[in-house]
Amino acid sequence: MISLSILRSAPVRLAFAFTIAVAALSAVLFGYVYEETARIETSSRRKYLESEARQAVLLPAPQLLELVKNRIATDLRRNSFEELIDADGHPVVGNLPSPPADLPFDGLAHRLTIATPENPLGREEVLLVARQRDDGAVVILGRDLDSVIALQEVMGKVLLHGIVPALILSLITGLFLAFKALERIKRLHVTIGRIMSGDLHERLPIVGSSDDLDRLAARINEMLDEIFDLIEDIRGVGDSIAHDLRSPLSLMRMRLERSMMESDALAARGIVAQALDDLDHMQGTINSLLRIAEIENARRIEFIKPTDLAEIAREVHDLFEPLADEKRITFSLAIDGPVIIEADADMLAEAIANIVDNAVKYTPAGGKVRIAVTQRAGVPLLQVHDSGLGIPASERSKVTQRYYRAGRTAKARGNGLGLSLVAAIVKLHGFQLHIADVPEGACVEIIAAPESIELTK
Repeated sequence: MISLSILRSAPVRLAFAFTIAVAALSAVLFGYVYEETARIETSSRRKYLESEARQAVLLPAPQLLELVKNRIATDLRRNSFEELIDADGHPVVGNLPSPPADLPFDGLAHRLTIATPENPLGREEVLLVARQRDDGAVVILGRDLDSVIALQEVMGKVLLHGIVPALILSLITGLFLAFKALERIKRLHVTIGRIMSGDLHERLPIVGSSDDLDRLAARINEMLDEIFDLIEDIRGVGDSIAHDLRSPLSLMRMRLERSMMESDALAARGIVAQALDDLDHMQGTINSLLRIAEIENARRIEFIKPTDLAEIAREVHDLFEPLADEKRITFSLAIDGPVIIEADADMLAEAIANIVDNAVKYTPAGGKVRIAVTQRAGVPLLQVHDSGLGIPASERSKVTQRYYRAGRTAKARGNGLGLSLVAAIVKLHGFQLHIADVPEGACVEIIAAPESIELTK
């Protein structure tokens, strides 16, 4: 027995709507054929009678009289009407009981209802045309419409007998398609249930028909892949945090225990200072993670406005110039002029500062760091180029991952979150972060254009 929930389902309701639509279309189609067939048949008879009347009034009176008699005599089926009336209005010859009083003598065929010799008590629909001769006599010619009416009756029966099978067939077809769709939807529900139970490797089935359900399932599968990757990232971040903080925490505990046992107050203060330094490092790591999460979870940028990219680059250059001088690094700035973009100035400065910090940090003494603001193919571009250790091509797609460090920088002090923060800010702005291929060192670019725009390198 079909449950009410199935009858209320969208596919079944669509099947019933499809059946109603087919029924309405069939009714309209049969009705059109019904009316059009009768109209065409009646029109052909009108033209025939009007042509006959035009020719009849041109005949001499004796010949016309003979013609009317012959037509009456040869009408074995009694379905035609002929009448000749003299100028005084008296019938001369014919088979009409009495000419209709409302029949005009205009030579046009008119559909009228009259009494006939075969059916004197009833009424019969006929086509009559009356035309007056020059001598005042009137010729009336006509045909009954029995065959047209019979044809309409046949078409009506065809309509009544044909629409029922059409409805049944359309209903069966619609229900078949509806239950096929319900079967696919049921499989989707079952699969979604397994995913909700924790099986994140499960994906919605795709039958390969490329219909709406297939496209929807494919998009949901893409979303599940993205969710799975995010969960894996979270798991990786958790593992990395535990791994990175475990050693500093253990070391901090050991130092604090030593400080408690140290009799020399000055030595104890030194141990505590080292522990505080480790604590600051861990706090910096946690703050960076919170900042990245805050940026990645942002739905929009609140303080976006026209911003001069060149001015931000100049401020970052001024900020890091003392540090570069301390390391004897040649720190230069190349700006063509104001470059106005739509951005959050503080967030963009934070991203550029992280890139420059990495460049200064990983460039040895005597090296070079250069900040350049220019345009490429009409698109604003910021470059930070250093002569440091560089980033191997095989690792450029990984350096924006949290805690990832290229092999050459693995032992450097830091938390491995700088470029992750930069990537989050750039993505929120809809810009591109690109690591260019250069002969020496590394060159990190922020391209103030969507990823869909291809730039000439």
